[in-house]
Amino acid sequence: MRRRLGKASSTTSMLLTLVLVLAACGRHSDEPSTPEQPVSQDTSVCSGPMGVGSQVPEGAGTGDLIKSEPLNPVGKQAEGFPVRATVWRILYVSMGVDETDLQLVCGMAAIPESGPRVVDGKADILAWSHGTVGLDQRCLPSSSPEKLFWGPMPGGIGAVGIGNELGEYEGTPDNGALQYALDQGWSVAATDYQPNDTYVVGRVAAANVLDSVRALAQLVEEQHADSEKIDTYEMVTWGHSQGGHAALWAGQMADTYYSSTSPSKPTPTTELAGVVGLAPASTFVAAPGSDARGLADWEMHKTIEVVGLPIPALELQIGPALFSYIFGSWSNFATSVPMSPDAALPAFPGTGAITPDAILTAQGQQSVRTITSLCLETESKKVQAATAPYRDARTNQMLVQSIWNLPDPYTVGEYFPGGLDAACAAPPDEGIGAWCDWITWNMPGPRGTSPYPEVPMSEGKPVPILIGQGMDDSIIHCMPAEDASVSVVPPASDCMSSALFDDLSPYYCDASGPVSTLHLLAYRKDGSASPASHLSIPGQLSAADLTRDGTRTRFAGSPVQEFMSGAFASSLTPGCVETVVNSWIRATERWSPSHHRTGRSPGPRQKAGPRNETPRRDRARVRHRGARCV
Repeated sequence: MRRRLGKASSTTSMLLTLVLVLAACGRHSDEPSTPEQPVSQDTSVCSGPMGVGSQVPEGAGTGDLIKSEPLNPVGKQAEGFPVRATVWRILYVSMGVDETDLQLVCGMAAIPESGPRVVDGKADILAWSHGTVGLDQRCLPSSSPEKLFWGPMPGGIGAVGIGNELGEYEGTPDNGALQYALDQGWSVAATDYQPNDTYVVGRVAAANVLDSVRALAQLVEEQHADSEKIDTYEMVTWGHSQGGHAALWAGQMADTYYSSTSPSKPTPTTELAGVVGLAPASTFVAAPGSDARGLADWEMHKTIEVVGLPIPALELQIGPALFSYIFGSWSNFATSVPMSPDAALPAFPGTGAITPDAILTAQGQQSVRTITSLCLETESKKVQAATAPYRDARTNQMLVQSIWNLPDPYTVGEYFPGGLDAACAAPPDEGIGAWCDWITWNMPGPRGTSPYPEVPMSEGKPVPILIGQGMDDSIIHCMPAEDASVSVVPPASDCMSSALFDDLSPYYCDASGPVSTLHLLAYRKDGSASPASHLSIPGQLSAADLTRDGTRTRFAGSPVQEFMSGAFASSLTPGCVETVVNSWIRATERWSPSHHRTGRSPGPRQKAGPRNETPRRDRARVRHRGARCV
């Protein structure tokens, strides 16, 4: 229940889940896993009668910490649990449809055992935003922190793990990202996001991330009252896939949100120092007239072949899974609470009502109802079964024809792009136009149409951004054309992150020179050492090198670590840099900013040749051992 203010108060299953939309994590089976012992006997902080969904206490404000619970896991759940630190579940207040709509959100917080490191009244917070695991509260990280918080990458931020086709290359928790952060005296906040109906709703995700930082700051004040006084926190937002979208939005909203809202309890101020978005969900639709393609059109009819073979029973129709979460949650959110007509911080456009039947067929609406209730970790077979009919895109159509874009002739199993780019460039009716308004509103970066800042800013200057991308990513699409060199980052027509980089570049490097730091670091596919996939990119960019020596898979010295530390220290070199990291890296050499060429590109991009639209199978090969996430 929200409070209104002002005017109104198995093996197949494991593999299938690994390639599900944006990010799914943990050990996968058809039934919920039974832990050796629960992380905590008391789960009421999040899911009890006074947890998420209950009434916000009178007088509470955004970011206020409502309840907290220290975790002391045992048995297998303790594997990877950080040392010299305390970890908490936290319940806090955040914002719903607008500033008059308050709600309770759950998350995690980790604090160095002796408290944050304080220098001249300042301390550092790392705000982690997770990828897709489902919409229901039971699916979210606070319910499985041993997998989705201190667990290994790419699900958690513990041990550095790099998925590959032969298995996985994984470091140890003591060399992982979470332990490194705590050893540096950084505190770490990790939001669940508001459950059920806010999937990739940018302003809500941003509020949830930013308020988790405030709640963590209040927790520090409670638990370390005798420590050195903290006046200000420096913050870096960090996320992968859906979480990359949230990290970018939190960066864009930070100044506006923190200056427009406040908790009721005394809380140190927060200043944005940097943003890290790994394979972020960004360009949902391409610009009219562009030779690029939006994410939705890339994904709409893509078949993920789990073992690299066209076996229908082992395939996943990734578009219908993705669209179910988006269209289902947005339809609910649009009608959940009336948004004030004069809202200062609206969560969605007021240009027109969105209705499911404007974009979804009757069959599609049934698929949405089925899939949105499922957790990807434990119910992957059910998701696969619900999307399987769409392999025959003629007999089974999820979206209306102008968007489904069915060609004639058509062969069952054929890949073809969706038609959302064209439909949003010239909406055929008001219903589709309203959906397009929502889609472009929720895009991060300058191409988004929301009224909020287009780039992360602090004191009138763009804040440093690191974008990471694998060049064999069939989920957040980035793949070189068949005739392109793999030593340069693919252009915007073939890579979602390149499109985002191109949009951001004018803000960071203008005619007079560099203004701030903007990095696009990509990995090309290079066997098991560099899978360069959606699964592997968090680990690849968080590893100091890619040798087979497990002791070297450590967060310290990695591109992500050095960027974060430089952002906190305000020591990053300004410039717009995009490079393929492993086009030059040697096995004995670790990443360093000095390796990069400054400027718009490490070299001339090859122009993509004519796109071959001959019907073909889109064969994204995914082989993986054990429990990890997309």
